[in-house]
Amino acid sequence: MKIFMKAAAMLTLLVATSCATQVKEDNSVKWNTPGAGNPLLPGYFADPTIKKFGDTYYIYATTDGTGNGYGPAQVWMSKDFVNWKNVTMNWPTTEVVWAPDVVQQPDGTYRYYYCTPCVIYVGESDSPIGPWKNRLGAPDAILVEDRFVHNAITLDPQLFRDDDGSEYLYFGTWGIYEGFGCGVAKLAEDGKSFTDKKLILNTEIKDFFEAPFVFKRNGIYYFTYSSGSCHDHTYRVQYATSTEGPMGPYEYKGCILEYTEDMTIQGTGHHSMLVDGDNYYIVYHRHGLPKSLHGFNRQVCIDEMKFDENGAILKIDPTHEGLLPASLVQNAQTAKFENLAFGAKVTASSVYSDWFKPEYAVDDNNATLWRAKNCHGAESITIDLGEAKEFNQIWTQFEYTVFFYQYMIETSEDGKTWNMYADKRDNVYQGSPMIDEGDVKARYIRITITDTQKNGHFPAIWNVKVYKATEGADPKTLLPDGAVDEEALLGGYPWIHKKDIEPEEHEKTAQQGNKIVDINADDYAQGKSIKVKEIANRTGGVFTGDKEVIVEVKNGKYGFYFNGQQNLKSDFGLPKTITYNAPHTIVAWTLNPSVGGIETVAEFSTIRHDFSTLEFRQGLDSEEGLISHIGWFENAGAEKEIKEGEGQWQHWVITFDGYTERVYLNGKQILERNMFLTLHPAQYITLGASMDGGNPFSGYIHSLQFYDKAFSAADVKAAYEEKSDTDDKISFDGELALKTRILSPSLIEVMVVDEKGEKIESGLLTYQFGTTSDKAATECAMSEGTNNSSLLLSTDGKSEQKCFVTITDDSGTFKKTLTLDVNIPEGMFTHFADDFSGNTHNWDGVNLPKKATVSVENGVLKFTSAGTNFNVNKAENGVLQYKEVKGDFIVQGKVAAMAGEEEKKSPAYNEGGILVLDDSNASAQTILQIGAFPSYNCGNMLTVVGPHIGRPQFPSANGWDYNPYVQIERIGDVFYIRTSFDGKTWTDKAGSPVELKELAGKTLKVGFYHTTYSDTEGWVAFDDFNLWQKK
Repeated sequence: MKIFMKAAAMLTLLVATSCATQVKEDNSVKWNTPGAGNPLLPGYFADPTIKKFGDTYYIYATTDGTGNGYGPAQVWMSKDFVNWKNVTMNWPTTEVVWAPDVVQQPDGTYRYYYCTPCVIYVGESDSPIGPWKNRLGAPDAILVEDRFVHNAITLDPQLFRDDDGSEYLYFGTWGIYEGFGCGVAKLAEDGKSFTDKKLILNTEIKDFFEAPFVFKRNGIYYFTYSSGSCHDHTYRVQYATSTEGPMGPYEYKGCILEYTEDMTIQGTGHHSMLVDGDNYYIVYHRHGLPKSLHGFNRQVCIDEMKFDENGAILKIDPTHEGLLPASLVQNAQTAKFENLAFGAKVTASSVYSDWFKPEYAVDDNNATLWRAKNCHGAESITIDLGEAKEFNQIWTQFEYTVFFYQYMIETSEDGKTWNMYADKRDNVYQGSPMIDEGDVKARYIRITITDTQKNGHFPAIWNVKVYKATEGADPKTLLPDGAVDEEALLGGYPWIHKKDIEPEEHEKTAQQGNKIVDINADDYAQGKSIKVKEIANRTGGVFTGDKEVIVEVKNGKYGFYFNGQQNLKSDFGLPKTITYNAPHTIVAWTLNPSVGGIETVAEFSTIRHDFSTLEFRQGLDSEEGLISHIGWFENAGAEKEIKEGEGQWQHWVITFDGYTERVYLNGKQILERNMFLTLHPAQYITLGASMDGGNPFSGYIHSLQFYDKAFSAADVKAAYEEKSDTDDKISFDGELALKTRILSPSLIEVMVVDEKGEKIESGLLTYQFGTTSDKAATECAMSEGTNNSSLLLSTDGKSEQKCFVTITDDSGTFKKTLTLDVNIPEGMFTHFADDFSGNTHNWDGVNLPKKATVSVENGVLKFTSAGTNFNVNKAENGVLQYKEVKGDFIVQGKVAAMAGEEEKKSPAYNEGGILVLDDSNASAQTILQIGAFPSYNCGNMLTVVGPHIGRPQFPSANGWDYNPYVQIERIGDVFYIRTSFDGKTWTDKAGSPVELKELAGKTLKVGFYHTTYSDTEGWVAFDDFNLWQKK
């Protein structure tokens, strides 16, 4: 029997009543129907495990709604399944606490299983709410390592105890790959080790993704689990059965829980079971409404599970009404407490949108809440009870249960004269519900939220309940006991009673218009092209780099010209106001003459972490060519708009208000999506590239501003219409000449220089280069136009060359052709080459890991390996066939073929190319590598590794269309990296050059490398190795 959990009328109850409304079969209860019983809990929680210990129900769940399920650990408790109390626990203290499961032992103690990616821990306590400690001793001691069961990725632990008392731990995620599945391990008697383990293949548990839950009924083992993507509507519950034992084998039976047609219920999964007599109930999470971009505002629900006469689970209809377990319905009490606020008239100081109406704060529905327009500053709701009434308790359920809110509650009889009921403006305690008491008679109640613990949390309330308690009937008695061990809590979470920032921090930046960064090329307007090594920030501080930036007029605006080599950093960081889910706005005028895959205009972060990164980009990558937050869903591209604007000035505004990120181009909105960020105040801001120098920008920046506030549509319009044009023109009247540099017998660099011999740098000029030994320059085919004043030209091995270049400017009024004769002396270079045709060559060595082979076949060198890596720890090195080289050199080679090339599907992280290695240090090594890495559309990948460098990477975003020829040139301690599609026309790689002072004077290992970065086998074939050094 389905029972509507709370009466959808002016009278709502704290306990189930005999007059509760029975839901009709037409599913008339909608997601926002007042009094609807699903979701079960007020707040964002996922992966619920429900247990009943004694007379109390407990729901252990992942804390959600914080970007990626970041803690702290907490538990919900209830005696009547209607009134739930949340308590924060002292442990675990890891960054994420995912998929907890608590099991009571025969001796009365409790064990707490949970995971982080991708390991499992176990804690113990004498109480189901702690304090907990790691059962294995050390706080970070791990019970189950990743891949403890081969091809089972360790996540989502769930313990099943069989009738004989034996215990089995199930775990797994991403079990969809061939040969993968779910791991199961039988615990030893000590509960700290295992006596058996097995992989349950996804051929038995079809489409297994994660979240195993096993139970036994009438001799049948039911293996239930989640399939699909946890981020969208495809997430669902499926099951298989076995009659042989808890470790299977299992037989797939079908899907039992999924989304509804109207999509108001979706993302149903990661569940547990409640058995109540002969009745079974499934407790699961679903996506909150409105659905978050990432699908991580999940909420806990309950519905009934039924079986047919053969034990098959019937398809479950997920509901909005929810239910009470049968034993509670049968023993339902008569109504005792009237919620005076239910259905009352409510007004608010502001409302974010129609999804968050003021009346939702008094509808006793955990799917709906009121949220204010702004996340900073005091906001309030006012409840009109209709007439003056006596009450002495106000229960408030704020949006984020595990973080505290600072607030005050006032009452009034006439709506004009207000009296303080509860002053919690200095509150530092979290929980739900927050209960404030005091005898009063009033018609109006005003709740003002003055601040939140976490920056970027909105003033928001799920439910407000108002009661009149008497000496013999106190609503608080319906909540379970469960006091927090404050000492243990502070030991685990020392920040638990501290705010991210104080209001004074916001006031400080507001005094300067909330503007943190403000650079403008107009500040350098001189009517001519100039070079600057630093860019002044109008609000204080400067941006500096080791390479100069040109300031010139392009298409009617002054602009800072970045040619892909500059990387400027500020001498100031972002303020504390850019903490956590902070509102912010980027405003910029940019022009990109020739757009690449990913080009970072500016980065406002110095941490590489999910949802903590803030990069503004201009590239054609459809997924992250515009914005990077390091999130699958949070990143964004604007491929069409950026491509259409190539060579034109574009005005960009990216603004985030704490809930919605909006993107405007030339004053018009082109993108809107909700999200949650976890920003950190950057130590510095980077211009022209990402913080590690990757994804360099080639183009112009006229102006760039960064604010610690959100922009309205009117703000965007005003910024776009602000004057930024100029009538100034740039002319080129100086003497120009050609200069060459011989790199190898078949390769020369040709560059245009001024009268001082310095390389010309300007985005206004277009160059067409050529070289020939048998025709006049004017008769020879020339290269495509480029804005780079130097180019590498192939000589086809001919020693006498005529090099030439034709130079034009934007306006077409300037045109000039320069020529220069070049002679390449015979015997200028020593040369080592290997075309792998079968002749013996004197390589100096091969690094060959255990799971690797090297062979020469069909005229190519082939490396095959698995479990290989190139990182700081040289013990993990992959395959490397090398020459030992001291001094300057040029090395180049060809990636002839790769595993997965025909089907365009790379096994694991297959990569190969040319590598430079210094492994002379006993504890660490320095690596520079350029290769082909088609996975994730990276294409050609430049990677630098070192003990003081980290691991900056520079992809080309050309996937399987990577350039097969790769090259590294060393001049002193500077390395130039290039790629080519034909071995003749070379392009500087993004991220080049790389300065590695630690390699000065050292002998290096140089050669072909291969790695997979995983246990999956891959291979790469190589050809045309060449190494030149000048004599």
